[in-house]
Amino acid sequence: MAPLKYVALGSSVAAGPGIPPITNRFAQRSANNYPNILAKKLGAELTDLSVSGATLKNLLSVPQKYFYVISFEPQVKGIPADADIVTISAGGNDVGYITGIMRDTWGATFSGRLLTGLLPTAEDLSNQDVANRFTAIIDEVRKIAPKALIVLVEYPTLFGSDGPIQDIPLDTERIRHHRSVADSLQKAYQLAAKARPGVKLIPIGELSREHGVGSKEPWVSGNKGPFGFHPNLEGMQAVADIVYQELKAENLV
Repeated sequence: MAPLKYVALGSSVAAGPGIPPITNRFAQRSANNYPNILAKKLGAELTDLSVSGATLKNLLSVPQKYFYVISFEPQVKGIPADADIVTISAGGNDVGYITGIMRDTWGATFSGRLLTGLLPTAEDLSNQDVANRFTAIIDEVRKIAPKALIVLVEYPTLFGSDGPIQDIPLDTERIRHHRSVADSLQKAYQLAAKARPGVKLIPIGELSREHGVGSKEPWVSGNKGPFGFHPNLEGMQAVADIVYQELKAENLV
């Protein structure tokens, strides 16, 4: 029996920046990201198209440029017609989720404030706007690979509560703000999954509530420069395991 063909679409939350070994330095794509770990669990052939910094538009129709050095074509263009599984993990860059946290934390120092000028500006999008971007991707994936199971994999929780966190220069008000952005993004995932039949939603946000920054067993990194506030290796392993178990429980793989 031929192995499953698995395709991963996404931004840094899928790509795994800062987790060695990095297989594509422009995409900051790790060989230990959750798509690679999941593919091994499934015994599947992986096409990993994830690129750090990608927006949902970059997944669907807009090429993604890396400092004018290299350009990644829209990720859906790399999907083979016989794909069996397609995971999607993105959307945070559309609403300035992680970049918003970086902007706040880097702004605590003079050098950090200079670096914030390199961060992209978020769009003013409603939950439904983001959900519509997801559904446009879902529709395109189904045109390209009609038999593929489409799986929306949420972002892991960064802040599990509103309380201050050691070594994170954010007060309660700012943490509450960033949690609200995360909640809105999670709602967009839910809206998109409900809008199209047969789409599987993996509620990583809820399942990782106890594993945020500053927790005893964090699945995400703290304030660590350009790769801070992203899934760590333990987080990638946990996400891969959750996705695998969810798919197995429903006999989807």
